[in-house]
Amino acid sequence: MIAARSAVVVAAVAAVLAVSGCSSEEPDGAAASETTSVAPQSTSEQPTSEQSTSDQSTSAQPTSGPAQPEQEIVIVPTAPAPEEASDLFPWNQPRPSLDSGNVDPALFATDLGRYNFTTPSGNIQCGIWAGGSPAGQVGCQAKTSVAPFEGRTCTNAENDKYAVRVNDGGTQHICTTQGIYTADEPRVLEYGQVLSAVGVVCESDEMFGITCWGTEGAFMFARDWNESWS
Repeated sequence: MIAARSAVVVAAVAAVLAVSGCSSEEPDGAAASETTSVAPQSTSEQPTSEQSTSDQSTSAQPTSGPAQPEQEIVIVPTAPAPEEASDLFPWNQPRPSLDSGNVDPALFATDLGRYNFTTPSGNIQCGIWAGGSPAGQVGCQAKTSVAPFEGRTCTNAENDKYAVRVNDGGTQHICTTQGIYTADEPRVLEYGQVLSAVGVVCESDEMFGITCWGTEGAFMFARDWNESWS
């Protein structure tokens, strides 16, 4: 591919040089006209052809206008390469420490040993249980989401919602018929906030939705995301 591209560039440069060489020569007709013309007799010194051409060129040039202001050069940053962009995904990031929380867990407590929150859009609700529960250590469900790469396909109907959880066996994608991970008035985990409680870390992000890390796995869950990893 590189060799073919180089050959095209060389051919284009050769064509430009050929055109430039042809345009610098005078046509045969013009040369014959100059040799057959007879200059009139005169005792005054006639200007040479070079001077005449120079005078004509000078008179044909338009007068310069007011000076134009210098244009500011703006440097536009290049977009990250695909491999650099993929590094931004949560599954390519190390598991955050339990000290990474930047909100008070007590503000999200809805019961003894239980914490609930929702996303700013209200599409996702999540629950965290101290010591785990039949519903898992941490889990979330969505009003609307998409099928995971591996797992069940739900319809987003009222009795068939997408949900994902981390339990002792790892991460599991399910369809739920009820509000397993919901609460009556859950507190909003704003974008950029990180909740760390009872060994679980959950982060709210405008692009990636909710990402939660349990002791046996992690998941990223949103309207357009439904991913899990160990």
